[in-house]
Amino acid sequence: MDWHSIHQHVEGIPYILPELARDIYDFILKYKPRQCLELGFGHGASSCYIAAALEEVGHGHLTTVDLLPAKEWQDPAIEDLLDRTGLQPWVTVVREPTSYNWFLKRQIAAQTRDNSCRPVYDFCFLDGAKNWTIDSTAFFLMDKLLKPEGWILFDDLQWTYASKLKEGKKKTDGISMHAMGPDELEQPHIELIFQLLVMPHPDYANFHIKDNWWAWAQKTRQGAKELTITLSPSYKARLAAWETRTGQRHRAPFEAFPD
Repeated sequence: MDWHSIHQHVEGIPYILPELARDIYDFILKYKPRQCLELGFGHGASSCYIAAALEEVGHGHLTTVDLLPAKEWQDPAIEDLLDRTGLQPWVTVVREPTSYNWFLKRQIAAQTRDNSCRPVYDFCFLDGAKNWTIDSTAFFLMDKLLKPEGWILFDDLQWTYASKLKEGKKKTDGISMHAMGPDELEQPHIELIFQLLVMPHPDYANFHIKDNWWAWAQKTRQGAKELTITLSPSYKARLAAWETRTGQRHRAPFEAFPD
């Protein structure tokens, strides 16, 4: 399914910006991964963009995982979007009672022979809890399942628990914030995972951050260890408007936190 068709079907459905959705769609067209994994699908908009690109390529499959209890607030649900778009054959939807990490455990167990895990995925997309404890483990587990030369993508690079507290929330994704220390609330957990675990990893290179929100890395020992950061024109405009409105300067990725 071409970009404009899928965009018309899911435009306005949270939680993916059109320019970022276009990036992931174009990535699928360029690299043509055969097996894709998505952890955290929300309403399923990003899943539909991936599936549409796979259909456009003509091969591949997406396995997408989220929490079973989340179905109560997912309206529309991913199943509705897949029915609406006709993309069901390209997607397997998995709903877990507590964590996508248990799904990863089962996958690793199924792929392990003679104490060696045989990787199965060409592309892994983490868009889930945004929590250091959960998602640092998810990275470790995904790495076992990601093929050499495959890609991994992290969403919500600079998301913080403090931002949810400012909205008056005390719990998000089932995680209570009342016992968190100031640094755990203020520091973006996904950024910490990318900076402290992914970039120093000897098997990863070709790091790229887009609009301070999406972070890409390739599982390869052949690529450059440098980090590239790009900002789209629309993001620059939104950022300038926010800084003017609030009188604050937006923190750049990996900028030091105040003591």
